[in-house]
Amino acid sequence: MPEPSDSETPAERIQRRRGMLHDIREQARRLFTQPGVLGTQVASKLSEEMDEFVVGIIKEILSELPPAERQSIEQHSAMIAVGGSGRGEVAPYSDLDLLFVYRPQISDLMNRFSRRIVPDLWDAGIKLGQRVHTVQETLTQAIGDPHLASALVTCRWLWGDEALTRQLTSRFKQRVVRRRLRQFTKDCVEGRAEERHENGASGQQLEPDVKKSLGGLRDVHLITWLGYAFYESTSISDLRDQEALTPDDAQRLKAAIEFLTRIRIDMHFHANKANDLLSKDEQLRIATARGIEATEAQRPVECLMQDYFIHSSAIAEISSRFVARNRRRSLGEWLERLALTRRVNDHFLLSGDELDVRASHLTRSCATLDDIVRIYHSAAMYRVNLSPRLLDAIKARALTLRPGPSPEAARFFMEILGASGKMAEIIRSMHDTNVLELIIPEWKRVRCLLQFNQYHHFTVDEHTLRCLAICESFANDDTPMGAVYRALKIKPLLHLTLLLHDVGKGHKEDHCEVGRRLAFDVCGRLRLSQSQADTVSFLIHRHLEMADLAFRHDITDPRILVTFSHKLGTPERLNLLYLLTAADVSGVGPGVWTQWKSDLLSEFHTGLNYILSGHHPKFHEEERLRQVSEHVFKSIVPLEPPDHSDNTQAWVDEQLHAFPSYYLTTTPPARIAADIDIIRNLKPGEILVHGHYDPTSRSVEYRIMLDGQHSAGCFHMIAGVLTAKHLNILGAEITTTRGGIVVDVFHVIDNDYSNEVPPHRIQEVGNAIREVLTKRITVEQLFRRHKRFVMPGAKAPIMHLETRVLIDNDTSDRCTVVSAFAHDRPGLLYTIARTLFQLGLSVDLAKIATHFDQVVDVFYVTDNAGRKINSESAQATIQARLGEELAEFENEKHLEFVS
Repeated sequence: MPEPSDSETPAERIQRRRGMLHDIREQARRLFTQPGVLGTQVASKLSEEMDEFVVGIIKEILSELPPAERQSIEQHSAMIAVGGSGRGEVAPYSDLDLLFVYRPQISDLMNRFSRRIVPDLWDAGIKLGQRVHTVQETLTQAIGDPHLASALVTCRWLWGDEALTRQLTSRFKQRVVRRRLRQFTKDCVEGRAEERHENGASGQQLEPDVKKSLGGLRDVHLITWLGYAFYESTSISDLRDQEALTPDDAQRLKAAIEFLTRIRIDMHFHANKANDLLSKDEQLRIATARGIEATEAQRPVECLMQDYFIHSSAIAEISSRFVARNRRRSLGEWLERLALTRRVNDHFLLSGDELDVRASHLTRSCATLDDIVRIYHSAAMYRVNLSPRLLDAIKARALTLRPGPSPEAARFFMEILGASGKMAEIIRSMHDTNVLELIIPEWKRVRCLLQFNQYHHFTVDEHTLRCLAICESFANDDTPMGAVYRALKIKPLLHLTLLLHDVGKGHKEDHCEVGRRLAFDVCGRLRLSQSQADTVSFLIHRHLEMADLAFRHDITDPRILVTFSHKLGTPERLNLLYLLTAADVSGVGPGVWTQWKSDLLSEFHTGLNYILSGHHPKFHEEERLRQVSEHVFKSIVPLEPPDHSDNTQAWVDEQLHAFPSYYLTTTPPARIAADIDIIRNLKPGEILVHGHYDPTSRSVEYRIMLDGQHSAGCFHMIAGVLTAKHLNILGAEITTTRGGIVVDVFHVIDNDYSNEVPPHRIQEVGNAIREVLTKRITVEQLFRRHKRFVMPGAKAPIMHLETRVLIDNDTSDRCTVVSAFAHDRPGLLYTIARTLFQLGLSVDLAKIATHFDQVVDVFYVTDNAGRKINSESAQATIQARLGEELAEFENEKHLEFVS
C-alpha cells in the first residue's frame, strides 16, 4: 500500500484509498477476462488483495496513535476475516466480514480504535460487516447467534496478535461446536432452510440468486459448516479423502462451485455493484458474452441455464444427502427408532419413517435396476423415505446401469405411480438418484431444461415434479378436482401422463406432437395395453386445449361443449384431462392458479360431463338457473311485502333470463343476487362503481353497472380511464343483458401503490369513470391530465411472438369471435376496444387474459343490430383494421389518442 504524504488532507486520503480499491477491482477484472483463468482463482486473488488493502488502512490508522496505545492494540487485539472473507471467496463487490477481538484490559482503547476504523473503511468504499468483541463475548454471542457461529467456521487471521485468533478458534471448536454438536448442526440447517425459503425454495427457479437460492453457493457453505463439525475440515478434497463425500460428489461440487462463482463475479463486474440475482436480462447478456451457440431446439440462453441448473441441482442434491447422512439424533429419538425398527426381510429394516438396509448387504441390495425399483416400491407401499446411505448407494449404482426396465421393474414402477401418500416424493427421489431416466430415458432431455419465457417459473423437470405433487394433493381437497380425483380408478395412468406431458420439450417441433409420439414408446417399454397407450398419448397431445377453451372462450356455448366432448369421447378421458389441466396450470408457478380459473375449469368440466354422461347441457343450465333463481329470490324477497312475492319472483326470473348464460354459470349466486338487487334499485342514467382490494393478489376489482343511457362505447372508455390512471388491467369480464344493463368487471393492479390501495384512490378512479361515461371529460383529456400517454423506456418483449388478429365465425351461433394476440403494454386494451367501437361493433362478452408479456384478448361481438358479422369482406376489414392499429401501437414509443 503506498505511503500517504504528510500533507494529505482527509478528502485526499479518501480519494487515494478509493482509487486503490478501484485498481484492485480493475486488476481482478482483467484477470477474469484472461483465457483459462478460473472464477475461483479470481475470487482468491481478490481476497488476497483486499486483505492487504484493509491491513494497510489499519496500519495507517495505528501510525497516527501514540506509541503506547499503538503497542497495546498490536499486542492485545487481532483482526480476523470471517464468513466469505474468511473462506477467501470474495466477489468484486462483496461485503467485507471482519471480527475484531481483544483482551479485556484494552476495552476502552479498542472501542475508540474501532470507532475510527469503521468509518475509514466505509469511506474507502468497502461495504463492511463488523463485530468488536472479546473472545468470551464472541463465544457467548456465537452460541445465541447461528449466523455468527457459521461465519466463525472459516475465520482467518489478518492482523494483530495471532495467539488471540488461535485461542478463539480452539475455544469455538470446543465450546460452540463439539459440546453442542447436535444444536450447532440444527442451527446451521434451519438457518439455511429459512434463508432458502426467502430467496427461492426451488433449485429450478428461473431467476435464481446464485448465492442464496436452493442449489446456490450457500448450500456449499452448509456442507463446509457440517464438514467442520463432523470431520474438522471445510475442504471438499479433505471431505472426499475422509469418505464424507464420494469422489463423484466431490468432483461435481467443485465443477458447480466454479460455474456459479464465475457467473457471480461476472454479474458483479457488469453491475459495478453487488448483484447475485441471475435475472433474465443477465442470462441473455452472459449467454451472448460467452458466445454460446443455439441448437436446433434451444436458444443460447436456454443452453446456458440448462448448464446452470445441472450444477445447482447437483449442489442441492449433494447438500441434502450430506445433511441427512450427518444428522445426529437425540437419545430419545434413538430409543424410539430402536423400539420401532423391524425387519422387512432378511436384509431390510423399517424404522419409523425410513427404510434402511444392513450395512453388509448395502452394495448387493441395489445391484440391478430391478433391485432398485423394488426398493422404491417397498418405500411407496410403506409410505416411508429411503435412508441416506441407501440413497447414496442407489445414486452410485445408477450411474453404471443401462436404461430400460424389465417387465418386473415396469410393473413395480406403475404400482409406485398408483401408490397414495408418498407417490410424488418417491418419484422425486428417483429423479434425484437418476433412476427415473433409467426407466424413462426420455426424461434425461428435460432434466434442468429451461423454458425461457415469462409464464413458467421453473425448469421442465421441476415443473413436472411439482405437478405430480399437486395432483396427489387433490386427494385431500374439498373441491371438484378432489372429488373427481378420489373417484378416479386409473390414477397410475393419470400420474404417468403428468410425468410425460412436457417430455416433448427441448425439440424443434411442437412439444405436444413430440410428446404424443414419445408416449407410445414409453408405454411400450412399461408394457401398457394399446388402449392405455392411446389414452396417454391422446392426453399429452391435447393437454393444452382444455385450459385454452376454459380461459379464453364462452364455455356455455353448446357448440364448444359438443365439439370438445366429441374429441374426448369418454367421461374417463374428460376426468383425466381435467385433473391433468388443473395440475399443469397450478404447477406453472406461484399465483398462476386462481379461484377464478378453478371455477371456470370446473364449470367447463361439468358441462362436458353432462354431454358425455348422456345429459344435454341444457339440463345443467336450467338446473343452475333454477338454483340461482331460488337463491336470488330468498335474498331479496324479505325487502318486499308478502303480497308482492309472486311479482318479485317473476321479475327475478325475467332479469335472470336477460343475462347471457356465461354470466349465470360462472358468477357465484350470491354475486348474482347482489347484482340483481342493484339493478332493481338502479336509477335511470345512474352509474355505480364499486372497487374492492384483494390483499392476496394485491389487485383491485372494479365492478361497474349502468343502464343503456351511457352504455354506448362504455367498454373502451372504462379501459381508457383505467390506463390513464396508471392501472394495469389483468382481466375483464364484460356482460350486457338483453335489457341493455351493463355489468363490467375489471381486475387491475394499481401501479401507484406498492401496498394496499386506499379507499380514496378507489373512489377517485370511480369518479373518473363516471366523468368519462357522462361525457364531462374525455379519455383523451384524462390521459393528458395524468400524462399517462408517454411511455419512456418501454422494454422490448422477451418473447418475440407475432402480433395477430383472428376472426372466428363458427364457435358461436350468435356472435363473431375476435381474438387479438399482442405484447402487453399500457393502453393495449383501450386501443383494441376503441377500434372495435369505431368499427361499429358491440362487445357482448370479453375475456381478457394477460400472460406476463403476452396478451390474449377474446371479444364476442355483433353489429349494432345485434347480428353476427357474416360478410367475409366485413370480417376482413375488422381483421385488417385491428392488425394495423396493433402494429402501429407496437411500434410507437407513446400512445396517441384521437376521438
